[in-house]
Amino acid sequence: MISRRAPNGRALSAWAAVLCTAPFAAAAVFVWLRSHAVNAPSIPNQAIVAPDPPEDWCAPGLEPIVGGGCLARSARAGQPLIVYLHGRYARDLAADEIDRQRRLAARATSRGFAVLALRGRLGTCTNPELADWFCWPSNDRNSDAGEAFVSGWSQALSVAQEQVGSRARFLLGFSNGGYFAGLIASRGWLDVDAVVIAHGGPVEPVHALRGQPPLLLLSADDDIAQDEMISLHEALVREGWPHDSYARYGGHALTDEDIDSALAFFSRAKEPLPLRPPLPLHRPVRHDRDAGPDAETTRQEEAPTERQPTEEDQDLGDDE
Repeated sequence: MISRRAPNGRALSAWAAVLCTAPFAAAAVFVWLRSHAVNAPSIPNQAIVAPDPPEDWCAPGLEPIVGGGCLARSARAGQPLIVYLHGRYARDLAADEIDRQRRLAARATSRGFAVLALRGRLGTCTNPELADWFCWPSNDRNSDAGEAFVSGWSQALSVAQEQVGSRARFLLGFSNGGYFAGLIASRGWLDVDAVVIAHGGPVEPVHALRGQPPLLLLSADDDIAQDEMISLHEALVREGWPHDSYARYGGHALTDEDIDSALAFFSRAKEPLPLRPPLPLHRPVRHDRDAGPDAETTRQEEAPTERQPTEEDQDLGDDE
């Protein structure tokens, strides 16, 4: 409990009268009260809300922390930390992303993990029509900004890892965040124990500059991004990068099945790859995708750059 000694009632009445008659006295009152507070304790590692309130993007179960992240902790001592990178989403359409964040935090903390959700920036998408969307660097036109993004996380990461009491750290990226997670891994911008790339794709060149953390690739059979994930798998094979690759049925989304697969992989991050026994999914294969006469143009725009937003994107929260 924080104990403070307040001025007596007579003094408070006097100060109230001053406040009513002299607006500039308010600042003096604040200073006087601060100077007469007794034993006001310091609050180390406390989550202090920044001037730009994060209530619009910290999902239920996560709390804002110093440095600009949203943190969910489990009851476990020494919790491994999952750094989560969202898919792109419009500033005024955050509901789907909030739900992904909430589900990830709930499932991760129930298994003894902590989650630090970070947010991209407006204006990062290379498509000018997405200027009001939160995005991460994800292609050869904006990848040079990636290192500065990661450097900007230093305070949030430091605070989060001190609060969870563990140096173990994993990286999970979905969609646009999956592209960025792969870029981070290949450039060595963040030390992590393992990486999961869900429904993203490669950012060329796929070449490890500083180590090769174990990777898990997750794709979906009805998602055009699966072809990009297979291309990433092939690039990792050429690179000799330890990884595993799985697919599920369905389309572009971060499902509970994806989350559970990522958590299982993080729990087994020290095992040789591919995992034995494997995860309860199937291996991805290329599919013939009849997307109409504009299919080739759409695919070229989709990867490694962002797709144009469509009505389906709005309905399903599709956010490469």
